Amino acid sequence: MASLSTYGEPSRLDDAVYSRIVAEMEDGIVAIDADGTILYCNHAVESLFQQTSASLVGQPLDALLPPRFRQIHRHHLAGFMEGQVDAKYMGSRRSFIIGYRADGTEIHLGATILRTGGIDGPVFIAVLRDLTERHGYQHELERLANTDPLSGINNRRAFTNLAVKELSRCRQAQEPVSIILFDLDGFKAVNDGYGHDVGDTVICEFTQILKSVAHSGDLLARWGGEEFVLMMPDTSVERCAAIADMVRRNVEILEFGTASGVSLRLTVSAGVSTAGAADESLDDLIRRADHALYGAKNGGRNRVVIEPAASPLAA
Repeated sequence: MASLSTYGEPSRLDDAVYSRIVAEMEDGIVAIDADGTILYCNHAVESLFQQTSASLVGQPLDALLPPRFRQIHRHHLAGFMEGQVDAKYMGSRRSFIIGYRADGTEIHLGATILRTGGIDGPVFIAVLRDLTERHGYQHELERLANTDPLSGINNRRAFTNLAVKELSRCRQAQEPVSIILFDLDGFKAVNDGYGHDVGDTVICEFTQILKSVAHSGDLLARWGGEEFVLMMPDTSVERCAAIADMVRRNVEILEFGTASGVSLRLTVSAGVSTAGAADESLDDLIRRADHALYGAKNGGRNRVVIEPAASPLAA
C-alpha cells in the first residue's frame, strides 16, 4: 500500500528535468531582462522565427517584432513591467501578437507573458504559440459567413452589420447617404425557362455590372434572390439615382447568359432612398427604398423611382 506522503505532496523535480521540459516543449519560450534583452530561447523559437538561439540571445526583443509595432510594444512591455499583474495572455480571436521571421514574413502568435525574479533582477518570460493557421481558418470562416456564395459579394447579414455603422458615421459627419435596391425584372422566367445554371450565370454577370459602378467605401450586397442593395455614403440622392439609371441602361443593352450558350435580354428596376430624420433606422431607410422599388415595378418595370426623405438630414 502506498504511503500517505506519496499522494499528499508532489515529488520535487530537479533543475535538469525543468530544463528539459522548457527545451523540448513545442511552444516557444523566450526570456528577457528588464531592458528587453533576450536571455534565452528554446528550440521551438528557432522554428517559429527561423533564427538560431545563438543569434537571438543578446538581441533586443524587438528583433522578433515587425518594425511598425516595435515602439508600441516597448510601451506595452514597460506598462506590464510596472504593473501589478504577474501574468497576461494574448491569443483570442482578435487579440494576438505579430511575430517577425528572419525572411521578413509575419506570424500570428498567442503569448502568455510571465514576470518572475532572477539573480540579477526581474525576468520576463513569454510562452509563444503559433496561431497563424488557426487565425487564417477563423478569418476564412468569417469571410464565408459574410459572403454570398454565388455572387462573391456581401450577403444580407454582412451588409446589415456594416451599413448600421456606416449610417451612424455619416450622420455624425453630417454627410448624405443613399441606398439603391435593384431587382432583376422577370428573373423567375429565366430560372423556369433555362434552368438554375443559367440563372446563376445571370446573377454573376449582373453582380459585375454593380461592382463596376461601386466606389471605394460603398457597400454592395446580394439582398436575396435577384435583389441587390448598394449603399453609397457621401452621395446625394440625385447622384445615387443617376448611378442607378446608368445600371438600368447598361442592363437594357447587354446580352446575358452567353457563357451558358444562350442570349438573354433583361431589364432591372431600382428604388432609391436617402437618409432623412436623425432617428431613422437602417430598416426604415431600406423600407423606403423597397417602397420606391415597388413603385418602379408597379409602374411598368425597367425604371428608377426615388423615395424622397421625409425631412432633411439632421445635424
